[in-house]
Amino acid sequence: MRGNQTLKPWMGLTLASAVVSALVLWQTAYWSRQIALDQIGERSRHTLSLIVQALRGDLEKFRYLPKMLGEGKDFRAVLLGKISRQGLQGVNEELERINNISGALDTYLMDATGLTVAASNWASKKTFIDKNFNYRPYFKAAMEGRLGRYFALGTTSGERGYYFAYPVRDGAKVLGAVVVKIQMDHHERAWRRRDHEVIVVDRYGVLFLSSKPNWHFRTLAPLSADSANELLESRRYGSQALLPLSLSPDGAVVKGGELVSIATDGEPGRRHQEQFLVQEETMSDTDWRVVLLARTERVEAVVKIAMAVATVLLISVFLAITVFYQRRRRLADRILFQEESNAELEKRVLERTTALTEMNIDLQNEIAERERAEDEVRKTQATLVQAAKMAALGQMSAGLSHELNQPLAAIRSYADNARTYLDRDRTDTARDNLNGISELTDRMARIIRNLRTYAREETIDLRPTSLGVALDESLILMGQRISNDEVRVFKTLPDEEAIVLGGDVRLQQIFVNLISNALDAMVHAPLKEIRINVTLQGEDVVVDVGDSGPGIQQDMINDVFDPFRSSKEVGQGMGLGLSITYGLINQFGGSITVCNGPEGGALFTLRLKKAEPVKEAVA
Repeated sequence: MRGNQTLKPWMGLTLASAVVSALVLWQTAYWSRQIALDQIGERSRHTLSLIVQALRGDLEKFRYLPKMLGEGKDFRAVLLGKISRQGLQGVNEELERINNISGALDTYLMDATGLTVAASNWASKKTFIDKNFNYRPYFKAAMEGRLGRYFALGTTSGERGYYFAYPVRDGAKVLGAVVVKIQMDHHERAWRRRDHEVIVVDRYGVLFLSSKPNWHFRTLAPLSADSANELLESRRYGSQALLPLSLSPDGAVVKGGELVSIATDGEPGRRHQEQFLVQEETMSDTDWRVVLLARTERVEAVVKIAMAVATVLLISVFLAITVFYQRRRRLADRILFQEESNAELEKRVLERTTALTEMNIDLQNEIAERERAEDEVRKTQATLVQAAKMAALGQMSAGLSHELNQPLAAIRSYADNARTYLDRDRTDTARDNLNGISELTDRMARIIRNLRTYAREETIDLRPTSLGVALDESLILMGQRISNDEVRVFKTLPDEEAIVLGGDVRLQQIFVNLISNALDAMVHAPLKEIRINVTLQGEDVVVDVGDSGPGIQQDMINDVFDPFRSSKEVGQGMGLGLSITYGLINQFGGSITVCNGPEGGALFTLRLKKAEPVKEAVA
């Protein structure tokens, strides 16, 4: 029973899928065919427009030639009988020369009776001279004083051509006509393409130009008796049979185009129907219809591809629906199973929740303990920074005491001398000694001020800071040791003042640490030089601090900024200077790197953020 209930939905689904698939495939075939035909029609209209323009251009090129020739005095003299036989030969040669220059097929002169009296083909076996063409419509139009235009098959030459005829006048009297015949066959050669055929038909429906040679002088429909008589009287197509083309309309219209079928020659003894999409344009000045027949054989290939794609999509959709249905069935089974096990799961969830709550409390306690430890680390780091500064001050104390003792001894000497000079009334000399005392006290005050500033504990407050001032004060603090170690310092600063984002005291500490590190590295070096180069690079200020020491060992260069990492002997340092420097520069938002310089020694590169100078930074 359950099997029947399961089978019924499947049968309904299969039937619905079959109906939908048939509808989709039918619509796909219809619309893909329409789109393909529309595309062919669009290309055909563009191609047809170019063909018509080429035909008009070719005709317009020769339109004014007979009019120009009709104004010639020699032609008028010939028709009035005022020229000799020798002169008539000259006219023939002139017509031949004009014909060769213009590229026309033939050029000739006719009298009032239609007799040709001079022609460019005078030397040909099929010359027009002494031939009468008064039955041609172009001659009749010229004798009426109009420009005659006509396309026909030549009765003498047997060549198709387009005729322009213009009257030759003597005052108001029409004496005859000048005729220019041009060839149109070259257009047919240009029209030959694999994807279309081109035909030109006259007002009777006769195909006189065609890209398919065996369609010449065929008709789109059987000629009426009147049309056949008119063509016979004008001898327009000579003795051609003018049989109708096997053409049958298919009744479909696509964007102005019509589908037709034409029986074409295939293998010997066999004919087959070929479908074309018809586009046509009328040339009003010639009563021509230019028709482009675009082959539609590619349409079926496009339809087949579209049908194949649609079939694949339908199969994919059907498979997706089948998978979806099966998954729903499996999902229903799973839901039933889950409902049976929900009670057990709820019990386990309650137990797990209790355990997680306890773990969460432990985790919160651990986080609080870690935060306390981080606070202790920060406080310890600040203490280490201050301790490092005090250690540096301790190292500098001996040299600074010597630096202060010399000015004090000089002050005592200047004071004793000044008292002696005052006793002797040599006030000018005494004043000079007092000025020396003033300068020495300024020097001592500057040293003490730098020491006091360097020693104080600065809060982390980033602000615009003069890098040059901090560097100079650092060199003053380290001046005694630099002098005692006989170290030469080369300092290069940019023309523009370098203002960086940082703190005065901490920036001094960075330079004191780097200079002190360089001095320690050059204790045993034969050449003792410190090179400091400051450059402005975009939004950064770059400081290179290099020494002439032995450089950094390759195995230590990657962890030189790690705390307690030092190559000095025991008791020479704790290995915190570069680590503190690294941390301070990170606080400034900058970076520091180290390498061995190209000329030897260590090279530290600091990259600090450039800041705009403000009053506080300048003061």
